[in-house]
Amino acid sequence: MKESDIMEKIKNLKVNMEQKILLADNVVIVPHNVVDFDAIGSAIGLSMIAKKLKRPSCIVVNDPPYKIDQGVQAIIEEAKKDFNIINKDKYLQNKSENDLFILTDVNKSNLISLPEVVPSKEQVIIIDHHGTDDRTIQADDEYIDLQVSSASEVISKLICMYKIKLTPEIANYLLAGIYLDTNKLTKNVSPETMKTVAKLLESGANMNRITDLFVEDFISDRKVQELVSRAKILTYSIATVCADENEEFTGIELAKAADYLLKYKVDAAFAIGKVSDDVISISARSKERVNVGEVMEALQGGGNQYSGATKLTDCTIEEAGKKLTKIIQPPCYIR
Repeated sequence: MKESDIMEKIKNLKVNMEQKILLADNVVIVPHNVVDFDAIGSAIGLSMIAKKLKRPSCIVVNDPPYKIDQGVQAIIEEAKKDFNIINKDKYLQNKSENDLFILTDVNKSNLISLPEVVPSKEQVIIIDHHGTDDRTIQADDEYIDLQVSSASEVISKLICMYKIKLTPEIANYLLAGIYLDTNKLTKNVSPETMKTVAKLLESGANMNRITDLFVEDFISDRKVQELVSRAKILTYSIATVCADENEEFTGIELAKAADYLLKYKVDAAFAIGKVSDDVISISARSKERVNVGEVMEALQGGGNQYSGATKLTDCTIEEAGKKLTKIIQPPCYIR
């Protein structure tokens, strides 16, 4: 898609979103479960837009802190001083029939904390860069672009259109979102992405602060590195790694393992592990040639060309590995 077409779509999103925000009792911003830098950065950016339009907003984060990356948790604690970040129960105590839901960095009902209370499609807006399927929530207004680097990039462009002056802290949050989803500005980066990065730096974002946010927890990092050491390179230069059945990982740790494997001479990487007693997660990353979003869709997950994930129940890690291997054997998803 040409940049002019992208900007036209974002302008249309701005017009429709503004109309709905102004009519809403409350703007309910919903990132995906196990919130990451892109989800929380874009959510805070959306809350700034609601504030600009003089409408109340809340960001619903329902994850226990131990499941969230420590850098993301630091942003949440810092942002709570200026933004209404609440859990699901607190939202349900104060919900209104005239709330507007804005989903950011997510489009599927199984990946959010409020699937049962999302209203009719007229009261839902989706801003995302992951693929859709039959679990995608219906919305009259959506911006879903698999080519854009991140939800944070889209929200940064919207903030520019509103001429909102960013504080250095919020510029950092948005830049952290872009930094995460481009694997530290190394993949799915367009000239427009870099222009957005430059504008955030002009607003006071600091790369040293971003680096600090991404500092690894020692114990978690050792756990990820030990998992990476078990990786196998399959045909078509695809790396896979399976955790032991008695180990438990966070989704973020599995994503880090898949990201780390891309440092080697492989086109794509998949990390498989248990994230709770009965849920197996697969995290997928690609340099470009393998569309891992399509691979994950075949396993009832989703994503885009560079990043994807799925969660499986009623199977072991070994069985999940066999399902994945069966799907990636033919070169169906390789350019």
